[in-house]
Amino acid sequence: MVHLQLYLYNPIPKLRLWSGLFFQGSKHILENVSSPRKKNTVQLNLRCTPYCEASKEALTAKNDKPVRDSGHYVDARNGFCVFQVENTLFNVHQIMLSREPSAFNDMLSLPRSADDVEGKEEKPVFLTDTTQQFRDFLWALYAPPNELYLETGIDRLLNVATVANKYCLSSLEAWTIGRIYSLAKDSTSSLSLHSISLDICARILDLAMLCDHRDLQDFVTQILLSRTLWNSASPDVVLGIAEKYGLRTLTGVCYYRQLISFERSTSRRNVCFTQTVFPVSMDPEERMRFLIARYSLLNLWEGIRAVPPALSCQGCPSHMDCEVAWQRMWISACEMDEISRPNSADVLGRMKALMLGLRKAMADTLSMSIQCKMAALEAITETRDEVIEGLITHFTKTM
Repeated sequence: MVHLQLYLYNPIPKLRLWSGLFFQGSKHILENVSSPRKKNTVQLNLRCTPYCEASKEALTAKNDKPVRDSGHYVDARNGFCVFQVENTLFNVHQIMLSREPSAFNDMLSLPRSADDVEGKEEKPVFLTDTTQQFRDFLWALYAPPNELYLETGIDRLLNVATVANKYCLSSLEAWTIGRIYSLAKDSTSSLSLHSISLDICARILDLAMLCDHRDLQDFVTQILLSRTLWNSASPDVVLGIAEKYGLRTLTGVCYYRQLISFERSTSRRNVCFTQTVFPVSMDPEERMRFLIARYSLLNLWEGIRAVPPALSCQGCPSHMDCEVAWQRMWISACEMDEISRPNSADVLGRMKALMLGLRKAMADTLSMSIQCKMAALEAITETRDEVIEGLITHFTKTM
């Protein structure tokens, strides 16, 4: 007995993909269609980056005659597809692009007439990637497994993951983003997020958000928080990504670093104080927002300085005596010169100096038990983390 299995074919997703890749000026975006479809077609990954075809005029404006790529152009027609990226032609095996479900696979599975020259050198498929991005992507398609797993070049891996995400090659995207995460976590690798440029860190975070890789998102975010707060790294590069994805803690830290960079120390009649000098080009509305945040942070510091964090200590036989000693040390430490900076909104800088002073004071005192000393250090750390988490709220307040 012969069993027949029928598959319903919905032509809408194919037509949308055709128009998005081949018709000039098209702005259609690939959409997910949940109805049954023909065998070997796929549900498009909704996390893929939407793309559209670039106009031929824009891509050939610099040079009327595109050049063949030296490494990825085979002088053959059958079974190949020619792509033009910027001013470079790539002739790619169709089977390499069809190894897994993707936008390329859907495009190449469309029926074609015998005299159709779309995808040939005389009428290439135009893509909006950069030449180096597409070249690195093709390297990943053609590279043997041992070469793939030994690759440590972060620029190449980022390019591969970006293109794989854009055209919905899920397995290649997952492998590449996983490889980036492994390198980032490996302290012995050449990819140290503590020392590489902030531009690369921002690209990695951007890609992690696009690919929804939560572990990489959290790891890179923590590195960027640390570098922006404590290593005097410029927040401008990171701020765009933080605002783009609504990363509130990272956005608050970037705003905070910008505000502190406007502070200038000065003295008058042998009295040192801090004043905030905004750039002349700064928008008045943004200047007002930063002024409100400044006064809010000054009030926050007054509250922190006035009341030390509570000690949560169990098993201390002289807890009351420890609390009295703790309050005395806190008041004394807050009077240090590097902490008592009038009119400075640098709450975290003050807390950092405060923690160093308190650690030294606790190391020299015998009036606190070891348990209470550890509890005091934990309480300061928790207070600092709460301040970092809440920085964004100071920049969203209104008059």
